[in-house]
Amino acid sequence: MTRPYALLTLLFLVLSAPFARAADDGWRLEKDEDGIQVYTRAVQGQKIREIRGTVRVQARLSAVAAVLTDVPATPQLSDAIGEAQVLQRQSASRYQVYQLLKMPWPLDNRDIVSQREIRQDAQTLAVTIADAATPEAIPPKAGIVRIQKSRQQWSLTPQADGSVLAEMRAMTDPAGPIPASVINSMSVGAPFKSLQKLRTLAQQPKYRDARLEFIKEPAR
Repeated sequence: MTRPYALLTLLFLVLSAPFARAADDGWRLEKDEDGIQVYTRAVQGQKIREIRGTVRVQARLSAVAAVLTDVPATPQLSDAIGEAQVLQRQSASRYQVYQLLKMPWPLDNRDIVSQREIRQDAQTLAVTIADAATPEAIPPKAGIVRIQKSRQQWSLTPQADGSVLAEMRAMTDPAGPIPASVINSMSVGAPFKSLQKLRTLAQQPKYRDARLEFIKEPAR
């Protein structure tokens, strides 16, 4: 995979999630390696296939959530992200995120403003981290294409053995003349790499020992 196409895939598949309705079946396993599974499926009314990736992380629930919510460090999960920052924080689990996305020449860089909501199920303790694009939140910047349609969802489910099953789902409108066939053809390697990075980062002391006020850890 060439670097430009890898960056495109990281941009369009790792940072976004389904905004079109689809059934819970029809998944096709594309890659099953190193404890990571990546699936794709067609979505009615969309040219771009939906992506789903899963990995089991041997870490505390807060550690995995800490990696995904460390906004300034988001470039560690994706080479396509040049900058990430919190614009406005309403609470520890609700805030606005800005990300600048690097694109290969001759394409213009992209950016995205998202409203992030973090919730934890009171019964299962599963954590959902969901981003929804709010493109009008701040004025557009010259020379940068503002992504209009984007959602991201990570689901973190505690397991009986103390690990966490992390799942990401991804699909977006690329906001430009980039063929869906190009995006689809590169739709496996980039999410696979990001899931590997998530698993590795959760073991670093910075995240491994994290305590998040909005996360309740499972009893052991």
